[in-house]
Amino acid sequence: MPVEHLHTIKAGATRRLLFIFASDASKPGTPKTGLVGDISTAIAAFARESEATVHRVALTGGRLGEWAAGSFVEVDSELMPGVYQLGIPDEMLAPGSTRAILSVQFRDALIRPVEVSLVAYDPQDAERIGVWGLANDKRHEFLRRALPRFTEMELALGERVEGTLRERLAEGKED
Repeated sequence: MPVEHLHTIKAGATRRLLFIFASDASKPGTPKTGLVGDISTAIAAFARESEATVHRVALTGGRLGEWAAGSFVEVDSELMPGVYQLGIPDEMLAPGSTRAILSVQFRDALIRPVEVSLVAYDPQDAERIGVWGLANDKRHEFLRRALPRFTEMELALGERVEGTLRERLAEGKED
């Protein structure tokens, strides 16, 4: 079964909600509604990269837009059939791992496992990640610390371009 990777979350984040899609096992691709009624038969668990333990997630009923660990709620069976919201346990996102995978299983439903990349930065930080912050000193400090290989590559590229420019300027002075 393919794994979905649609989530990049800062390690250590808390109180996060995920949307997942459930399809009918007998008709793959057809939305499966009404799973909240079968919550007692569901199996949910997550594993984190570099850890030898699989953690069971106790699913409970919930309310749309409200976080609780393991809360599971159908978004809207008419307007968004097959779409459910799940409250991710904070332990899944704890620092110390770079990836986690979540599996949710219901009888007669197909739900793809969800992979989450756990990163050292907040991907929603407009000041340090966004384009408007290109001239921001804090952004440059962040890039040097959080993405050292990228910074090395950018510096090497800049040095090559600067060398080429120097050569062209030197050739122009000789003419």
